[in-house]
Amino acid sequence: MSKRDFLSAADLSRAELDDLLDLAARAKGKRPGQVLAGKTLGLLFFEPSLRTRVSFEVAMVQLGGHCINLSRDDLYELEPQEQAVMDGAAEEHVKDAARTLSRYVDALGIRAASRTGGWDKDRQELLVRSYARHASVPVINLETCFEHPCQAIADVMTMRENLVSMRGRKLTLLWCNHPEPKSLGPTHSVLQLAAMMGMQVTLAHPLGFEVDDQVLQRSKGLAAEAGGSVQVVNDLRSAAPGAEVLYARSWASTKYWDDPEREAMVKRSLQGWRVDAALMASTNQAFLMHPLPVRRNVVATDEVLDGPRSVIYDQAANRTHVQKALLMQLLKQGPA
Repeated sequence: MSKRDFLSAADLSRAELDDLLDLAARAKGKRPGQVLAGKTLGLLFFEPSLRTRVSFEVAMVQLGGHCINLSRDDLYELEPQEQAVMDGAAEEHVKDAARTLSRYVDALGIRAASRTGGWDKDRQELLVRSYARHASVPVINLETCFEHPCQAIADVMTMRENLVSMRGRKLTLLWCNHPEPKSLGPTHSVLQLAAMMGMQVTLAHPLGFEVDDQVLQRSKGLAAEAGGSVQVVNDLRSAAPGAEVLYARSWASTKYWDDPEREAMVKRSLQGWRVDAALMASTNQAFLMHPLPVRRNVVATDEVLDGPRSVIYDQAANRTHVQKALLMQLLKQGPA
């Protein structure tokens, strides 16, 4: 039997994205049902999770199915490389874990966002894509260091609810300072989907914190096709004017991917890259978005996070409805 994985924002066409958003909107207004009765979703978390884990569990419960949660403590050290001589730390090959789990569950969701080597290696998402290659059930990317597509769909849903029409609307994706090097996943996925929706996207970050060039070029192409645009600026104050959505997010430097100490030194001079009331006042009454968790008064001030234009909890709530839509589509169960 054929199966479809969901690993990247690039997996979706515009028509598929619209269908998924429409299904999520319908699911949001419905009571729990039994659409996925008897179905089991396996969740594999190699890193901590709050919103992703809970929203997927709630989604399955509301659709009549259930979840099995596995953490790093439940799993053997895994080897994703083909033809590997497994005389090191890895106890099991991904192909054996994936083929075994496929006999137990109807879909697999995997979060594996930690650094394992250089950027050229980590951008390949070897663990998640190895699972997808060997599993006979759908595999869902719950975040890697390269993409976080489930988060991005919920973000687009939240923007669509507040802006109604997204084509031509102005979104600023703003890098913010953070004491730790964070995944590029949400940024890459939101950038691609916003471009696909025809938004005018301003990607704002200091020099040295560029996104992956392949993602940037693809996003520019998607925006051009949809009547939007993508521009990059390296100045904080020029990023916000005119923005209708201000999306705050920190991400690590691919330039210093192998040298977090050097990145930390560079960021000492970038503490002004945060969202405060003055920055919000320079926007076009923008909605404030952040995927959470957020370092308060580092990434953004309490005043704006708790202010009337903040939709951070709406983003989190929409995760459940997007998850329901995604699971229904991947498990081929029809409309809610």
